[in-house]
Amino acid sequence: MPDSGFPPVQARGRGAGWYRGDCHIHSVYSDGELTPEQLAADARTVGLDFIATTEHNSANAHSAWGRHAADDFLVLLDE
Repeated sequence: MPDSGFPPVQARGRGAGWYRGDCHIHSVYSDGELTPEQLAADARTVGLDFIATTEHNSANAHSAWGRHAADDFLVLLDE
């Protein structure tokens, strides 16, 4: 499998501190109603620094999340 660069080894430009985030979300890839695009956009709109995807029994969504991670927004993957 080719290296897609996601997930990154380390989030850039961030240090110790408090971060706002959601540690448990599901997209349409498991039992959620929103797409990764919608969830990431909504998280950014409300000022979250990170989200943790918790898709059920599937790693199929991992490639869908990569484009939403950025220097100022971390996406954590969980299976």
